[in-house]
Amino acid sequence: MNTEDDLRDSLRIFAAAASRMESPAAAWANLRAEMPTAKRRRRVVRPRLVVAGGLALTLGGAFLAADVVSHDSSPLPGTAADASTFLADAAAQANANPDAPIPPGQFRQITIQQTYLYEFGTKKIFRATTHMQIDKWVTADPTRQYLARVQELVRVDFATPEARVAARTLAPHLFARPEPRLYRMTCKGAAIEPRTPPDVVNAPCTPGWQLPTALFLASLPRDPDALLAALRKDTPPAGRPVTPLELARAKATTPDQRALSRIGVVLNSGIAPADLRAALYQAAAKIPGIQLLDDVVALDGRHGRAIGLTYNGYRQDIIISPSNGQSIGSRLVVSKDGAALPNGESNVAGALRAGDVYNAVSFTTRLTTAAPPTK
Repeated sequence: MNTEDDLRDSLRIFAAAASRMESPAAAWANLRAEMPTAKRRRRVVRPRLVVAGGLALTLGGAFLAADVVSHDSSPLPGTAADASTFLADAAAQANANPDAPIPPGQFRQITIQQTYLYEFGTKKIFRATTHMQIDKWVTADPTRQYLARVQELVRVDFATPEARVAARTLAPHLFARPEPRLYRMTCKGAAIEPRTPPDVVNAPCTPGWQLPTALFLASLPRDPDALLAALRKDTPPAGRPVTPLELARAKATTPDQRALSRIGVVLNSGIAPADLRAALYQAAAKIPGIQLLDDVVALDGRHGRAIGLTYNGYRQDIIISPSNGQSIGSRLVVSKDGAALPNGESNVAGALRAGDVYNAVSFTTRLTTAAPPTK
């Protein structure tokens, strides 16, 4: 992202999807199916003030401002067998803990936290992590559209004090705190502002992987093998033309990468029912190269275990609570020093080091009687 417009465009793209983690990992080819299976050991991580360090994050209260970028300090991944055992347990937990139905007149409020690593300056030598928040109010009627409130640039964490100073001149938009915006979400991968004409707002809903709906999720098979086949299948976005970037991603993405990315999309939507979560975990266990991370801290500070898939210098993680089988977030972690992102999707240019968190998502859900805001 080179300009303020680029940053805002990327935020709006995420706002359109609202629930998904549209990670750059989806574009990367050459999946490394074989991963180290040695006995796990604790990775020793020391904060790096120049490039990255520890980052404390809080949700729902005052955010902690710090001149650092998030860094992974999880244990090294375990074996595929470890992951399969955990996913089987998580599936059983999910089936045993179904979500409470939404009572009449109430909403399921889904709060999503999202971060991206952002570079700026003529040689992209300065870095910051941008934070945004999305709240969605979903009703019991799966055919209804819903309102989403998007807060862009809730907070920005700079990698160094020098980056903060440089941003005053080179990227002043990073200090802006736009007012929250309300959107009426459709199923076509687009966020429609409330002032949009009614015939557009009320257009027929076309479900798909890009923005899954309750009806779309209900249509997915619960058999793990059939579900994995659907997850791996290369299908264009429903209800709209394919963009050149999406076409490039599709060509560069292996079926297993596509499957894990879509699993993350569905889980991060916050509306996947328990039986589907269980089937997704069982399908994920069949993906070659999946490994387990024992103790992972999600963006909002909650602890869980993660299944990860490493390819092309990055690891895509899906974080799951072992107590109830609920997914609590996902992230994209650099696994190789100097990793660079292809396809022009990011200007991160070789400054990344193993353990840097490029992208992270966490979400919570709760039932509420409070109606969505009107402005």
